[in-house]
Amino acid sequence: MSNWKGLETAYVLMAALAVSAALLLSLRPDFGAFDGNDNVATVDGTPIPRAELARALDAMQSGLKRQLNDDDRERALKLLIDEELLVQQALRLELASDDRLIRKNLVQALMNSVTSMDASEVPQDAQLQDFYLQNRSFFARPRQVSLRVMAANDDSEAQLFVDALNAGLSFDQAAANARFDSVSLAAELPLGKIGDLLGGAARDAVVSMQAGDIIGPVESSGRQLYIWMTNDQGGQQGFNQVRDQVQKEWQRRQQEQALERYLDRLRKQARITLHQD
Repeated sequence: MSNWKGLETAYVLMAALAVSAALLLSLRPDFGAFDGNDNVATVDGTPIPRAELARALDAMQSGLKRQLNDDDRERALKLLIDEELLVQQALRLELASDDRLIRKNLVQALMNSVTSMDASEVPQDAQLQDFYLQNRSFFARPRQVSLRVMAANDDSEAQLFVDALNAGLSFDQAAANARFDSVSLAAELPLGKIGDLLGGAARDAVVSMQAGDIIGPVESSGRQLYIWMTNDQGGQQGFNQVRDQVQKEWQRRQQEQALERYLDRLRKQARITLHQD
């Protein structure tokens, strides 16, 4: 008897996804009753809709060069009946409540079913633009900058540098004229790394800079720094740059809200008791 029980349970476990699908159909509010003409079979009072057979036949026909025949139809119908038998037996064994894998699959399947109702909605550009404006910081890229940094050795060198810039020399030419020490940096730096490399005062100064700006002297980590921002990437992006990302995030949040509304209805309908320890 125990061997049969183990074999039976193992066989039913193979129908885990079928259990999830069957329970989903029973829970979906728009799943209406079928009359006799719309069913191809009934298993212990549960109808098998003709549409399910049509879907099964479509799946069988996919990739098959020949046309399906009556034997194929009979085999597809037998598979649907067997699936329904397994589903009903799994419910009798309460696997949906006791088996952790089935519970997980069932929860995920129902969540997908609920959220898919909103997933097909295609938002208008006006909706997306409004959503983008309300969440601009969410779609901003991490800011990365390119810097040329020189360190002055004393105040006289600093004045030579400033005079050279005012005379029209380039940043590098002015730094060479003042005999500054070049500070080696990577070609592109996240803002967060600047504090580690140049000190907090330099980082705070760079935050307010734009590409092309030159600032100095900045007293940071015991050095007088002159900083030229040659490139500035990241930060805020225009709507057209991130439209696809905006639409995906909009749809994701719509699905989250749909699931929360569904759960809220379930909570209101359920009798939930919290037990004190």
